[in-house]
Amino acid sequence: MKVGIVGLGAMGLNHAEHLRTLEFVTEVVGCDLSAEIRARAEGKGIRAVSSVEALLEEQPFAAIVATPPTSHAAVIRQCFAAGVPVLTEKPMTTEIREGRELVALAAEKGLNFQVGFELPYNGSMVGMWDIVNRGLIGTPQHMSLVQLRGASPRGWTKARNGGVFYEKLCHEIDLFRSFFGEPERVMAVAGPRVLEHYDVPDNVLACLRFPDGRQGTITFLSTRAAHLGGTDDHGDRGHYCEIILTGTEGSVSHDMWTETLEVVRFNHRGDHRTELVESINIVERYGKGEYNVADQDRDFLERTRDGKPLRFPAANAQISMEWVERAERSLSEAGKWIGAE
Repeated sequence: MKVGIVGLGAMGLNHAEHLRTLEFVTEVVGCDLSAEIRARAEGKGIRAVSSVEALLEEQPFAAIVATPPTSHAAVIRQCFAAGVPVLTEKPMTTEIREGRELVALAAEKGLNFQVGFELPYNGSMVGMWDIVNRGLIGTPQHMSLVQLRGASPRGWTKARNGGVFYEKLCHEIDLFRSFFGEPERVMAVAGPRVLEHYDVPDNVLACLRFPDGRQGTITFLSTRAAHLGGTDDHGDRGHYCEIILTGTEGSVSHDMWTETLEVVRFNHRGDHRTELVESINIVERYGKGEYNVADQDRDFLERTRDGKPLRFPAANAQISMEWVERAERSLSEAGKWIGAE
């Protein structure tokens, strides 16, 4: 099959690299408005055209949308009009109304539509579900994200990204829902901006409450001094992320740099102590890395080819984005608790 990629920046090229490893993908064709970016892609062996219209004339089996978020809706509509299924990078759109319209349009046309919430495909989350299903931590009660990152030199803008939850924290809200079901309410607060070249909050605390007292919490700081890149040995160690899932009998924590999961049991032997009962190398145990776009793209394309329902359809992602929008509203209302309408 031939697969099209709209937008050949870092994410678009990342998808292209993985698509070319899939045995059933015969050709990858990209498009980008920038001649410089097209030339760079062609230097990597990716044929590139200059417009979405030209790409759709190639009659791709499916399209991956990796343009800036504000252009997602227009590009996806063009693909749907041509009868082309879409996997889009997150956020689906920067406006809730447009997301709802696109989900309805895909259903009307009978086209598969998925959003790039790739966390469920990652080895760390496959491992956490395995640990839960093995009963090692009891019933999940709380999931926390602590994320520290360096300042982006190009900054973030609400006009481009929709807000900090749209751009950075929508993954976690979607992840919390996968473990706990539907939230009851959300609150989010932010301190005064430290980095004046952003017009979105650079430090955020948030909490989603679920039935029976379960909750997901987020601590996000974008004020770390360094976010270095450019090496193969975790050159961006200025970025730090920790996810901990706590249950009634223990917890499992994820270390993104060593790609390990550590399972701790509470009062495991009746002596009122906690005990590390298992340390798991994620890649060795589950055969999946920390960032697993390849499995996501394969799953989307195979299910679309075979006429099977998607595991993670955009209709479900849209529900997560409704909670993302409520979190953004809570930020603007100084931490007011906001529930489903």
